[in-house]
Amino acid sequence: MKQKIQKYSVGIILTVIVAIGAVNSAFAQEAGYFNHSFIQPILFNPGATGFQGDHQLLAGYKHMWSDFPDAPRTFTALYNGSFADNLGLGFQVLSDQVGVSNLLHGQLNFAYKLTFDDVVLSAGISAGLETFNIKGTQDDPLLDPTDILLNEAIDGYTLFDGGVGVYGEVNEKLFFGVSFPNLVKNRLTEISGDINLPEYDKFSYAFLLGYRFDVANYDFTIEPSITVKDLRYSPFLIDANVKFSFLDEQLVGGVGYTLGDNSRASLLLGTRINHLRIYYSYDVSLGDFQQYNNGSHEITLVYRIPKRAAPATE
Repeated sequence: MKQKIQKYSVGIILTVIVAIGAVNSAFAQEAGYFNHSFIQPILFNPGATGFQGDHQLLAGYKHMWSDFPDAPRTFTALYNGSFADNLGLGFQVLSDQVGVSNLLHGQLNFAYKLTFDDVVLSAGISAGLETFNIKGTQDDPLLDPTDILLNEAIDGYTLFDGGVGVYGEVNEKLFFGVSFPNLVKNRLTEISGDINLPEYDKFSYAFLLGYRFDVANYDFTIEPSITVKDLRYSPFLIDANVKFSFLDEQLVGGVGYTLGDNSRASLLLGTRINHLRIYYSYDVSLGDFQQYNNGSHEITLVYRIPKRAAPATE
Protein backbone atom coordinates (compact mmCIF):
# COMPACT_ATOMS: atom_id res chain seq x y z
CA MET A 1 0.00 0.00 0.00
CA LYS A 2 2.83 2.36 0.91
CA GLN A 3 4.52 1.74 -2.46
CA LYS A 4 1.27 2.55 -4.28
CA ILE A 5 0.90 5.82 -2.34
CA GLN A 6 4.51 6.77 -3.09
CA LYS A 7 4.10 5.96 -6.80
CA TYR A 8 0.88 7.96 -6.91
CA SER A 9 2.47 10.92 -5.08
CA VAL A 10 5.48 10.96 -7.42
CA GLY A 11 3.10 10.97 -10.39
CA ILE A 12 1.24 13.95 -8.92
CA ILE A 13 4.46 15.85 -8.28
CA LEU A 14 5.75 15.20 -11.80
CA THR A 15 2.46 16.35 -13.28
CA VAL A 16 2.53 19.54 -11.20
CA ILE A 17 6.14 20.22 -12.22
CA VAL A 18 5.36 19.89 -15.91
CA ALA A 19 2.32 22.16 -15.58
CA ILE A 20 4.38 24.73 -13.73
CA GLY A 21 7.10 24.46 -16.35
CA ALA A 22 4.54 25.56 -18.92
CA VAL A 23 4.48 28.95 -17.24
CA ASN A 24 8.25 29.13 -16.82
CA SER A 25 8.43 28.89 -13.04
CA ALA A 26 8.62 26.44 -10.15
CA PHE A 27 6.13 27.10 -7.33
CA ALA A 28 8.63 27.28 -4.49
CA GLN A 29 10.96 29.70 -6.23
CA GLU A 30 8.61 32.67 -5.84
CA ALA A 31 9.65 35.54 -3.57
CA GLY A 32 7.93 35.38 -0.20
CA TYR A 33 8.24 31.59 -0.03
CA PHE A 34 9.72 31.75 3.48
CA ASN A 35 7.11 32.33 6.19
CA HIS A 36 9.71 34.12 8.33
CA SER A 37 9.57 37.11 5.99
CA PHE A 38 7.46 38.92 8.59
CA ILE A 39 10.47 38.68 10.94
CA GLN A 40 13.06 39.32 8.23
CA PRO A 41 11.46 41.46 5.47
CA ILE A 42 14.72 41.25 3.51
CA LEU A 43 13.55 37.76 2.43
CA PHE A 44 11.00 39.30 0.05
CA ASN A 45 11.56 43.08 0.05
CA PRO A 46 14.80 44.59 -1.34
CA GLY A 47 13.83 47.88 0.32
CA ALA A 48 14.80 46.34 3.68
CA THR A 49 18.41 45.86 2.54
CA GLY A 50 20.75 47.38 5.15
CA PHE A 51 17.82 49.05 6.91
CA GLN A 52 18.99 48.23 10.47
CA GLY A 53 22.28 50.05 9.95
CA ASP A 54 24.45 47.00 10.66
CA HIS A 55 25.68 43.96 8.72
CA GLN A 56 23.71 40.71 8.78
CA LEU A 57 24.34 37.14 7.69
CA LEU A 58 21.19 35.04 7.28
CA ALA A 59 20.69 31.35 6.62
CA GLY A 60 17.22 29.91 6.11
CA TYR A 61 15.88 26.41 5.53
CA LYS A 62 12.32 25.22 4.93
CA HIS A 63 11.04 21.68 4.55
CA MET A 64 7.41 21.60 3.46
CA TRP A 65 5.11 18.62 3.99
CA SER A 66 7.73 16.59 5.87
CA ASP A 67 7.51 12.80 5.55
CA PHE A 68 5.86 13.22 2.13
CA PRO A 69 7.96 11.77 -0.74
CA ASP A 70 9.96 14.38 -2.70
CA ALA A 71 8.50 17.26 -0.67
CA PRO A 72 9.85 20.81 -1.29
CA ARG A 73 13.14 21.69 0.41
CA THR A 74 14.55 25.21 0.15
CA PHE A 75 17.78 26.75 1.48
CA THR A 76 18.90 30.35 1.26
CA ALA A 77 22.01 32.24 2.35
CA LEU A 78 21.89 36.02 2.42
CA TYR A 79 24.08 38.95 3.34
CA ASN A 80 22.91 42.55 3.65
CA GLY A 81 24.56 45.56 5.20
CA SER A 82 24.59 49.32 5.52
CA PHE A 83 27.24 51.51 3.91
CA ALA A 84 27.72 55.28 4.08
CA ASP A 85 24.74 55.55 6.51
CA ASN A 86 22.05 55.55 3.83
CA LEU A 87 23.19 52.93 1.32
CA GLY A 88 22.28 49.23 1.60
CA LEU A 89 23.81 46.38 -0.38
CA GLY A 90 22.99 42.69 -0.32
CA PHE A 91 23.55 39.33 -1.99
CA GLN A 92 21.40 36.19 -1.83
CA VAL A 93 21.75 32.60 -3.02
CA LEU A 94 18.77 30.23 -2.97
CA SER A 95 18.61 26.52 -3.73
CA ASP A 96 15.25 24.78 -4.11
CA GLN A 97 14.29 21.18 -4.81
CA VAL A 98 10.73 20.00 -5.46
CA GLY A 99 10.45 16.38 -6.53
CA VAL A 100 12.65 16.05 -9.61
CA SER A 101 12.96 19.81 -10.14
CA ASN A 102 16.02 21.82 -9.12
CA LEU A 103 16.38 25.58 -8.91
CA LEU A 104 19.43 27.74 -8.20
CA HIS A 105 18.92 31.48 -7.79
CA GLY A 106 21.44 34.30 -7.24
CA GLN A 107 20.35 37.88 -6.53
CA LEU A 108 21.85 41.31 -5.84
CA ASN A 109 20.02 43.96 -3.77
CA PHE A 110 20.53 47.71 -3.63
CA ALA A 111 18.65 50.15 -1.37
CA TYR A 112 18.75 53.84 -0.50
CA LYS A 113 17.47 55.07 2.89
CA LEU A 114 15.98 58.47 3.75
CA THR A 115 15.10 59.89 7.19
CA PHE A 116 12.25 62.34 7.79
CA ASP A 117 12.00 63.24 11.51
CA ASP A 118 10.52 60.05 13.03
CA VAL A 119 10.02 58.29 9.70
CA VAL A 120 12.71 56.17 8.05
CA LEU A 121 12.03 55.07 4.49
CA SER A 122 14.11 52.88 2.20
CA ALA A 123 13.58 52.06 -1.49
CA GLY A 124 15.33 49.08 -3.05
CA ILE A 125 15.79 47.13 -6.25
CA SER A 126 16.84 43.53 -6.89
CA ALA A 127 18.25 41.76 -9.93
CA GLY A 128 19.14 38.10 -10.27
CA LEU A 129 19.62 35.02 -12.41
CA GLU A 130 18.11 31.59 -11.83
CA THR A 131 18.56 28.23 -13.51
CA PHE A 132 15.86 25.55 -13.53
CA ASN A 133 16.02 21.91 -14.58
CA ILE A 134 14.42 18.54 -13.90
CA LYS A 135 16.15 15.17 -13.64
CA GLY A 136 15.30 11.48 -13.77
CA THR A 137 12.11 11.73 -15.86
CA GLN A 138 13.24 10.30 -19.19
CA ASP A 139 11.82 6.82 -18.51
CA ASP A 140 8.63 7.90 -16.71
CA PRO A 141 5.59 6.48 -18.60
CA LEU A 142 3.37 9.34 -17.35
CA LEU A 143 5.27 11.94 -19.38
CA ASP A 144 5.26 12.74 -23.08
CA PRO A 145 8.84 12.44 -24.47
CA THR A 146 7.93 14.81 -27.33
CA ASP A 147 6.89 17.66 -24.99
CA ILE A 148 8.95 20.74 -25.91
CA LEU A 149 8.95 22.34 -22.45
CA LEU A 150 9.73 19.04 -20.74
CA ASN A 151 12.78 18.47 -22.92
CA GLU A 152 13.92 22.03 -22.41
CA ALA A 153 13.56 21.69 -18.62
CA ILE A 154 15.60 18.47 -18.71
CA ASP A 155 18.35 20.38 -20.50
CA GLY A 156 17.89 23.33 -18.10
CA TYR A 157 17.12 26.97 -18.80
CA THR A 158 18.01 30.36 -17.29
CA LEU A 159 15.77 33.27 -16.27
CA PHE A 160 16.44 36.90 -15.40
CA ASP A 161 14.46 38.15 -12.40
CA GLY A 162 14.06 41.71 -11.14
CA GLY A 163 11.92 43.41 -8.49
CA VAL A 164 11.50 46.59 -6.45
CA GLY A 165 10.34 47.35 -2.92
CA VAL A 166 9.87 50.01 -0.25
CA TYR A 167 10.29 49.44 3.49
CA GLY A 168 9.82 51.91 6.33
CA GLU A 169 9.36 52.45 10.06
CA VAL A 170 7.75 55.19 12.16
CA ASN A 171 9.22 55.83 15.61
CA GLU A 172 10.72 52.31 15.43
CA LYS A 173 7.19 51.08 16.27
CA LEU A 174 5.06 50.99 13.13
CA PHE A 175 6.71 49.05 10.29
CA PHE A 176 5.46 48.59 6.76
CA GLY A 177 6.61 47.47 3.35
CA VAL A 178 5.40 46.91 -0.16
CA SER A 179 7.31 44.95 -2.77
CA PHE A 180 6.80 43.87 -6.35
CA PRO A 181 8.80 40.66 -6.80
CA ASN A 182 9.24 39.10 -10.23
CA LEU A 183 8.39 42.47 -11.76
CA VAL A 184 10.69 41.57 -14.64
CA LYS A 185 11.03 37.87 -15.37
CA ASN A 186 12.24 36.71 -18.75
CA ARG A 187 14.12 33.83 -20.28
CA LEU A 188 17.61 34.50 -21.53
CA THR A 189 16.89 32.14 -24.41
CA GLU A 190 13.75 31.84 -26.50
CA ILE A 191 11.44 28.83 -26.39
CA SER A 192 11.14 26.90 -29.60
CA GLY A 193 7.67 26.09 -30.89
CA ASP A 194 4.29 27.74 -30.54
CA ILE A 195 3.58 27.83 -26.79
CA ASN A 196 0.84 29.79 -25.04
CA LEU A 197 1.78 31.31 -21.66
CA PRO A 198 -1.48 33.02 -20.61
CA GLU A 199 -0.54 33.84 -17.01
CA TYR A 200 3.08 34.84 -17.54
CA ASP A 201 2.38 38.57 -17.22
CA LYS A 202 0.45 38.40 -13.93
CA PHE A 203 1.33 41.33 -11.66
CA SER A 204 2.86 40.24 -8.32
CA TYR A 205 2.89 42.14 -5.04
CA ALA A 206 3.42 41.64 -1.31
CA PHE A 207 2.40 44.03 1.48
CA LEU A 208 3.52 44.00 5.13
CA LEU A 209 2.11 46.03 8.02
CA GLY A 210 2.87 45.63 11.73
CA TYR A 211 3.36 47.38 15.06
CA ARG A 212 5.61 46.85 18.11
CA PHE A 213 3.89 47.29 21.47
CA ASP A 214 6.29 47.60 24.43
CA VAL A 215 4.91 46.50 27.81
CA ALA A 216 6.35 48.98 30.31
CA ASN A 217 8.60 47.68 33.12
CA TYR A 218 8.55 44.08 31.84
CA ASP A 219 10.98 44.16 28.87
CA PHE A 220 8.23 42.49 26.87
CA THR A 221 7.19 43.29 23.28
CA ILE A 222 4.05 42.22 21.40
CA GLU A 223 4.35 42.50 17.61
CA PRO A 224 1.24 41.80 15.52
CA SER A 225 1.61 41.94 11.75
CA ILE A 226 -0.22 41.08 8.57
CA THR A 227 1.22 40.15 5.18
CA VAL A 228 -0.82 40.13 1.99
CA LYS A 229 0.72 38.23 -0.94
CA ASP A 230 -0.46 37.72 -4.49
CA LEU A 231 2.52 36.28 -6.31
CA ARG A 232 3.05 34.97 -9.82
CA TYR A 233 1.86 31.34 -10.10
CA SER A 234 0.90 31.27 -6.41
CA PRO A 235 -2.51 31.64 -4.72
CA PHE A 236 -3.62 34.83 -2.97
CA LEU A 237 -2.68 34.54 0.72
CA ILE A 238 -3.10 36.62 3.88
CA ASP A 239 -0.68 35.84 6.73
CA ALA A 240 -1.62 37.08 10.22
CA ASN A 241 1.12 36.70 12.86
CA VAL A 242 1.70 37.73 16.45
CA LYS A 243 5.27 37.65 17.76
CA PHE A 244 6.15 37.88 21.49
CA SER A 245 9.65 38.94 22.59
CA PHE A 246 11.11 38.80 26.09
CA LEU A 247 14.36 40.36 27.36
CA ASP A 248 15.44 41.84 24.01
CA GLU A 249 14.61 38.62 22.09
CA GLN A 250 16.41 36.26 24.47
CA LEU A 251 13.11 34.38 24.32
CA VAL A 252 10.73 34.61 21.34
CA GLY A 253 7.35 33.03 20.73
CA GLY A 254 4.51 33.52 18.31
CA VAL A 255 1.48 32.18 16.50
CA GLY A 256 0.28 32.63 12.95
CA TYR A 257 -2.62 31.88 10.66
CA THR A 258 -2.72 31.93 6.87
CA LEU A 259 -5.99 32.57 5.07
CA GLY A 260 -6.37 31.50 1.46
CA ASP A 261 -6.29 28.44 -0.79
CA ASN A 262 -3.51 27.02 1.40
CA SER A 263 -4.79 27.84 4.90
CA ARG A 264 -2.46 26.85 7.72
CA ALA A 265 -1.65 27.53 11.37
CA SER A 266 1.88 27.99 12.72
CA LEU A 267 3.84 28.16 15.96
CA LEU A 268 7.05 30.20 16.32
CA LEU A 269 9.89 29.78 18.82
CA GLY A 270 13.19 31.63 18.96
CA THR A 271 16.07 32.95 21.02
CA ARG A 272 19.00 35.36 20.90
CA ILE A 273 22.52 34.35 21.91
CA ASN A 274 24.69 37.48 21.84
CA HIS A 275 24.62 38.56 18.16
CA LEU A 276 23.01 35.33 16.90
CA ARG A 277 19.24 35.02 16.55
CA ILE A 278 17.55 31.66 15.98
CA TYR A 279 13.94 31.24 14.84
CA TYR A 280 12.02 28.01 14.32
CA SER A 281 8.41 27.53 13.22
CA TYR A 282 6.16 24.55 12.65
CA ASP A 283 3.17 24.77 10.30
CA VAL A 284 0.19 22.51 9.84
CA SER A 285 -2.20 22.71 6.92
CA LEU A 286 -5.88 23.16 7.70
CA GLY A 287 -6.87 21.25 4.56
CA ASP A 288 -7.28 17.57 3.75
CA PHE A 289 -3.68 17.26 2.58
CA GLN A 290 -2.42 17.45 6.19
CA GLN A 291 -3.34 13.78 6.70
CA TYR A 292 -0.63 12.82 4.18
CA ASN A 293 2.27 14.69 5.83
CA ASN A 294 3.73 15.73 9.18
CA GLY A 295 3.59 19.49 8.66
CA SER A 296 6.26 21.96 7.57
CA HIS A 297 9.43 23.07 9.36
CA GLU A 298 11.32 26.32 8.91
CA ILE A 299 14.46 27.58 10.63
CA THR A 300 16.23 30.93 10.23
CA LEU A 301 19.61 31.95 11.66
CA VAL A 302 20.59 35.62 11.69
CA TYR A 303 24.01 36.85 12.81
CA ARG A 304 24.15 40.62 13.25
CA ILE A 305 27.51 42.41 13.10
CA PRO A 306 27.19 45.85 14.75
CA LYS A 307 28.33 48.80 12.72
CA ARG A 308 31.56 50.30 13.95
CA ALA A 309 31.13 53.54 15.83
CA ALA A 310 32.70 56.64 14.31
CA PRO A 311 35.96 57.67 16.04
CA ALA A 312 35.57 60.40 18.62
CA THR A 313 36.71 63.87 17.59
CA GLU A 314 38.56 66.24 19.86
